[in-house]
Amino acid sequence: MTRKYWLYPLLALGIVLLGVRIAMPYAAQRYINATLSQPGSYDGRVGDVDLMLWRGAYSIENVLLYKSNGQVDRPLFRAEYVEFSLLWSALFDGAAVGSVSVHAPEINFVDGPDQARSQVGRDENWLSIANQLFPLKIDRLTIRNGKVAFHNPQTTPEIHISLHDIQLALLNVVNSRDLSRDLVASMEATGKTAEQGSITASASLDPSTPRPTFDINVQADDVALVNFKNLLDTYAPFDLEAGSLELAFELAANNGTVTGYVKPILHQVDVFSWEGDVERDGDGPIEVLGELASGFIAELFENQSEDQIATRIPIEGSLSEPDTDTWSTVVGILKNAFINAMRGDLEHSVSLEDAEESRDGDGG
Repeated sequence: MTRKYWLYPLLALGIVLLGVRIAMPYAAQRYINATLSQPGSYDGRVGDVDLMLWRGAYSIENVLLYKSNGQVDRPLFRAEYVEFSLLWSALFDGAAVGSVSVHAPEINFVDGPDQARSQVGRDENWLSIANQLFPLKIDRLTIRNGKVAFHNPQTTPEIHISLHDIQLALLNVVNSRDLSRDLVASMEATGKTAEQGSITASASLDPSTPRPTFDINVQADDVALVNFKNLLDTYAPFDLEAGSLELAFELAANNGTVTGYVKPILHQVDVFSWEGDVERDGDGPIEVLGELASGFIAELFENQSEDQIATRIPIEGSLSEPDTDTWSTVVGILKNAFINAMRGDLEHSVSLEDAEESRDGDGG
């Protein structure tokens, strides 16, 4: 009889705990939606929330952040699935940190005629919101099948360009010797441009310094320029009917002082075509003359054997106001055209040590 009396309280406790467990995802969903909808220019909401208490993780589906005034028809951010999890291996070493995995995220920037119809995500305290959703320090961030897009729906035709199929891994962000042998975070990323072209990037950075300290390398290959035709028509004084871009970029910063270079190479560039500019676009005489002049200049400084225009632009100085050497840029164009065709691969000639020497040379 006594055993039966003990059984009822245990059964009641089990039912209560089961009810709490069932209710927790819904409570978490309400909390997350309330957090994302704090006063500001952007609102947000999420779909289902799944709690995985046994491994210290939770996931949210269908994450959406959008401009609250309703005048931008694309979300600032959306993702199919985001998982936040505790790193148990780090916890055993005395560090309470976690990892974030984002699946199929998409970021949309919009250039509209005014601020109400533009979308860049500035002036929002995203860091505070992130801390409310995941109070642990983030040591690992992975992105799978991401996309970053730029839109201008006010032009004719409209501009829609994107970098898609982004795969990114950012490690050792916490900057702790308890988790890594050094204090430097690392990043590896790849992506694709439109239907043709790819971009790879790698970087290392030291989050402990008061001003930016990093080393980044970017390589772009076979990027079709015609995919950016609408963008160039709107924001550049000329358009490109054909051609591809190859680019190498290295930049290192030591406490805000930078050194590096960017090496753009244009292959098989066609600035003017009668069918594209006159028959299809309806360019007037002034536009035609301008593009003919641009085409003549491009042909003049093109390496004929490789059918490319290229230069190397050195970068030095402060990260906020870097200096580029105009004379070196012009010399690079001439060398590529008349001496040796420039190669578009990374030189691996820039490091944090170079940025430190540049800073010391400037008296920093």
